Amino acid sequence: MIIINRTILLLTCALLEVSCNKPHADPHSGEHGTKPAQHAEAGHEGEVRLSAEAVERAGIRVAAVERRALTGGVAIPAEVQFEPSSTAHIGPLVPGRITKVSVALGDRVRRGQLLGAVASTDVSSARARLDQARARLAAAESTLKRQQQLSTEGITAQRSLIDAEAQVGELKAEVEGLRRQLSVFGSGSAGELALRAPIDGVVVALHGTLGETATPEEPTFIVTDPSKVSVQGNVPELELSRVQPGAAVVVRLHAFPDVSMPGTITYVAPALDERTRSLPVRVTLRAPDPRLRSGLFGSIELVGATADERTLVVPTEAVATLDGQTVVFVPADEPNTFRPRAVALGRRAGGFFEIRSGLVEGEKLAISGAFTLKSALKSGELSEGHEH
Repeated sequence: MIIINRTILLLTCALLEVSCNKPHADPHSGEHGTKPAQHAEAGHEGEVRLSAEAVERAGIRVAAVERRALTGGVAIPAEVQFEPSSTAHIGPLVPGRITKVSVALGDRVRRGQLLGAVASTDVSSARARLDQARARLAAAESTLKRQQQLSTEGITAQRSLIDAEAQVGELKAEVEGLRRQLSVFGSGSAGELALRAPIDGVVVALHGTLGETATPEEPTFIVTDPSKVSVQGNVPELELSRVQPGAAVVVRLHAFPDVSMPGTITYVAPALDERTRSLPVRVTLRAPDPRLRSGLFGSIELVGATADERTLVVPTEAVATLDGQTVVFVPADEPNTFRPRAVALGRRAGGFFEIRSGLVEGEKLAISGAFTLKSALKSGELSEGHEH
């Protein structure tokens, strides 16, 4: 009996050993125990590897760490405008009728080039008075010469000589005054006002046609240098402590979101706009992009004293919390493989976090899809349909 019981015990242990060593089928696997296609593959320890299709479907994008100026989440609206000193408004100083238009809209002109001409009754009257004054001056000079001759011969009185000299002086002053007046008006020899370009630039506005009346209230031509632009901004009242002339800023435009242009605040208004409760400022760009056009909208990022105060940032979508640590995901050695990297965050501004440590400028990371990568790393799989 003892021998039989011992035999049964040995057989039972042998069966248990076979059962323990037999591979168990994964309830989620196929017939041979392989994982289904939607599972993320395990790479090296602490890494997650996805297929290119899974990366695309999950919206995971890779880009470099960059420096930006954090504005505390406040967007300062801005508009590109022509530099005031590079824009000229040309029109007659007195009303008149347009008799000549020598340029067209968009023409590039040189300083001193004739833009048009205006015939004015005021100019005609001034020129008539000038001709009359010149005639009286000629007569007065003849009288003075005769008085000087008589004075030499001792025939005329000294008083007559002095009166003649005074008359000539008065008429010379009148002639010179009328001549300068016509010169300021821009009058030519024919009595018309010549409208000329005071700067090199492009004709950006033309308000007048032949026969139309031109007045001093509205410029007939506007000429500007399109290469000289400035950016106008409106700083909210709560951000005024950051604003001072000479402060560095970074300008970004809606039309060209990939372009960042450093600049300097060159003008701060002395008073707030009562309607918007904001302070108008003007920014001069260090190297304006040639694509800039007046009227483009964008934003101004207040940097501070120097542009070096821009800091490393990453989008908020690139940050996740893993096992109590703040991490981002950086590319590993294999394609479409990522590993978590612990980082220390600073301020948050809008859609960005400041990076105080853990990354260097230009280093690649997944700027979106951090939650998806975290889930894949924790569970080893993506949601259904993210194949690898």
